[in-house]
Amino acid sequence: MNQAQIHLALNHAPLFLSVLSGILLIISIIKKNELVKSIALFGMLAAALFTLPVYFTGEGTEEIVEKFGVNEKAIEEHEDFATISMIIISITGFIALLALMLRNRLANLSSVLVTGLVILSLASFGTMAWTAHLGGLIRHTELAGVNAGTQNENGTKVDQTNEKEGKDDD
Repeated sequence: MNQAQIHLALNHAPLFLSVLSGILLIISIIKKNELVKSIALFGMLAAALFTLPVYFTGEGTEEIVEKFGVNEKAIEEHEDFATISMIIISITGFIALLALMLRNRLANLSSVLVTGLVILSLASFGTMAWTAHLGGLIRHTELAGVNAGTQNENGTKVDQTNEKEGKDDD
């Protein structure tokens, strides 16, 4: 497998793990279930760990897809937001790891810590979802919207309607 294949194969795992873990953590609070809370914390840690190979195969993936004439601006936007996502999900994973290590020492984890993890897991999901969307725009220009037109190799928007009208006049 090359880096692009690894990147594409794993990139949805952190996205779904972060939202599912956040939902499980909310359920654990409502039901006061320590087992579900532990599963949620492990899910947050797993989301952060899955992010590592996704993030670090990004550069190799970029080199591969550049051969196909993709939009450089879209790659840069995806790359910039991926860094933000990596930071947020890493913080979430680190705090989840601490919570897992402290759960046996503290009968009930602090409600502030658990609430913070719910917020961080949802923030992780949000940033990962936006990063995924930006990544999709690199190869799937149809995701930009029906009236968005297309972009040339410099990232400049080209209105296809005007181009077609101009061709009819010739």
